[in-house]
Amino acid sequence: MAKLTSNEKIENAGDKFVLTHQIDMPAGYKGQLHHHIWYQLMYASSGVLNVEYQNQIMFVPPQKAIWLPPNCDHRVRVPVGAHFHSVYFRPDTVTALGNTSKVLSVTPLVRELILAVGEMTHEDKELDDKDKRLTQVLIDQLSLQADSALSILIPSDKRLAELVRQIIHTPSNGVSLEEWAQTLNLSSRTITRIFTKEVGMGFKEWRQKVRLLEAINLLEKGLSVTQVALEVGYQSPSAFTYAFKQVFDTNPASYFVD
Repeated sequence: MAKLTSNEKIENAGDKFVLTHQIDMPAGYKGQLHHHIWYQLMYASSGVLNVEYQNQIMFVPPQKAIWLPPNCDHRVRVPVGAHFHSVYFRPDTVTALGNTSKVLSVTPLVRELILAVGEMTHEDKELDDKDKRLTQVLIDQLSLQADSALSILIPSDKRLAELVRQIIHTPSNGVSLEEWAQTLNLSSRTITRIFTKEVGMGFKEWRQKVRLLEAINLLEKGLSVTQVALEVGYQSPSAFTYAFKQVFDTNPASYFVD
């Protein structure tokens, strides 16, 4: 008998208030745009998930998870093979985490709670009050863990579409703001104004964050700090390490160890 998809599980949930779905995703996996009618917590116990949602991309290494509200279209990309965990919460049982997407830190306690809820729902059995309490502890812990460092907004202004496409796909792209202005037939001030208005930061800061987030994908692949630095466009490992630590509060060599 074929395994049910996550949405098929939700449709057949009956009185259940929480469901889980686990799957091994190969490197290079690119999911289709889809949504769920329940809240969703996405977590990778190994590997990295890149989740595209509305005008942002969220990066999910094993120390992080993503919270998505019901009915939001999203797609998942897996640059490195990942063991994917998804926990779905019935909408009338969750209030603490709100109706906006967010990246959450995964503490050792949260990780064990995610795995425990997965085990709890693995068997086709009725969930009791003890299961409800365990689920509520997970929700309470998640509500304390917001972390915005691992998501980036994408400008929606169509005049910047080519610029955005090239930098997202090739973060090492070193074309300057002035060169982009000439290529796009816009002024540097106009480009800066669009970035500030739509993503809350200037072009250079935005490009640096794209580079640093892509660095997480490459570090998980096992590349050295020097290789990663050059791959994402830094001239030296020291400059890369300094920028990485400013954003993530740890050295790149320690990121998947801490």
